[in-house]
Amino acid sequence: MQDQQGSIIWMVDPVHTRIRFESKYLLLTAVSGWFTEFEGTIVAPDENFSESDIRLTIYTHSLYTGNEERDNHLKSADFFDARRYPTILFRSTAVMVNEAGLHVSGLLTIKDLTQPLEFDVRLMGISKDTMGNSKAGFEMDTVFNRKDFNISWNQVIDKYGVMIADEVKLHCDIQLLKL
Repeated sequence: MQDQQGSIIWMVDPVHTRIRFESKYLLLTAVSGWFTEFEGTIVAPDENFSESDIRLTIYTHSLYTGNEERDNHLKSADFFDARRYPTILFRSTAVMVNEAGLHVSGLLTIKDLTQPLEFDVRLMGISKDTMGNSKAGFEMDTVFNRKDFNISWNQVIDKYGVMIADEVKLHCDIQLLKL
């Protein structure tokens, strides 16, 4: 589908998309989780996605790490405060094609705090699925400090370290459906 200005509209395919985060536990090993509910659209002037408008909404109640006790703690006021802040929002401010793929700059809002964020993006390709729908696939990576979003709970373990690292890695496997 194209809008009135001739742009191509894409929708995030929730069945074939994964939004994963990880942080070091005891500063030794990574603990990861993902969000299972989200929605988003990309309005692109053409199929190289340069200068696209990206909007993504992630629902905090859908956080899943594989451990119910940890999930409940992450959804609590110590971390995401999912009852009070049900969504995480991302909106692009610039999308540029480069030799590695794309560079996406935008604003990430968690718990009513908005910070700039940049992603390195690889366009994996565009193809048709078995039903003839046009699909595009991407891998996106970034790193940010969770304290920038007032996610600062931690516990000192011993004189050498804390329970959870401040650095959070975010990796997204995104599949889009052309409308």
